[in-house]
Amino acid sequence: MPEVTPQQHALFEEQGHVVIGPILPPADVARLRQAFEAQAAAWAAEIDTPLDDYLAVVSQWTNVWEHNPVFREQLYHQRAAAIAAELIGCQRVRVFHDHLIVKPPHGGSTVPWHRDLPNWPVAEPRAVSCWLALDDVTAESGAMRFMPGGHREPVTRSIDFLNEAKVWGERERDAVPVAVPAGSAVFHHCLSWHTSPPNSTAGWRRAYITIYLDATCTYDPTRAAWHPMAGRVSVPAGATFNEDVFPTLGPGLSAAHLATLRGGAA
Repeated sequence: MPEVTPQQHALFEEQGHVVIGPILPPADVARLRQAFEAQAAAWAAEIDTPLDDYLAVVSQWTNVWEHNPVFREQLYHQRAAAIAAELIGCQRVRVFHDHLIVKPPHGGSTVPWHRDLPNWPVAEPRAVSCWLALDDVTAESGAMRFMPGGHREPVTRSIDFLNEAKVWGERERDAVPVAVPAGSAVFHHCLSWHTSPPNSTAGWRRAYITIYLDATCTYDPTRAAWHPMAGRVSVPAGATFNEDVFPTLGPGLSAAHLATLRGGAA
C-alpha cells in the first residue's frame, strides 16, 4: 500500500518538499526528546562542560544513531524509509547519515540559503531528507523556508556558509515558512533551496533528520571531498556506498536482518 498520496507526490514534484504526518505518535516523539536530553548530557559530561554551556555552543550532531540506541531504532523506521523511496522513485534507499539539529529557546542562528547535494560526495541527485520535528515548529521558532521549484534548477556548487548569500530579489516573496507539527516530517529534495532563521520563542526547536539516497547512488569524491562522511567511504569512485556505514532499507530485507541492524553494536 502506498505511503504517499497522489496529491502529496504531486506537491513534492512541484515544490521540492512536502509535509507528511504524523510519522510518529506523541509517545515516540517524547521518547526521542528524552533520548536527546540524555545523550546531550552525556556528551557535555565527556568534555566536563555544564549542559547549558554545551547547548549554547553545539547545535548539530551527526551519526547520532551510532551513539544512541533510541535514535538507532528511529533510523530504521520503515514508514519513513518507504515514504522516501516513493518520493525518490526507487525500490530501496540507503542512509547517508542522520543528524540532530537544535535551536534553543531565543537562540540559534540564521542558516543561509543553500542546497544539500553540492555538499555531499554523492554523484546523482536522487536523495531526500526526512526532517522529523520533535517540537511543534512555527515561523517564530525557526521553521525552514523553501524556494518552490528550486529543486528543478541545474546543480550548483557548494556555498561558503559564512561569506556568501543567495539573493532572490522579488522571488524571495515566494518562500514562506513551512510549519511542521511535532511527530510530522518535511521531506525535501536534495536540490531544494532552503534557509531558516533563529528561534525567537521560549521553546525548543529540535529536529531529527535522516538523509536517504536511492540505494543505487554512487560515490563521487570530486564533490565535497571535505564532507566528514567521505572519510568513511571504503569503495572506489563510481561505486555504490559501503553497507557497513551506509545501510540500505526497503523491500526484501528480512525481519531478522532489520532486527540485527537496529540492535547491532554501535
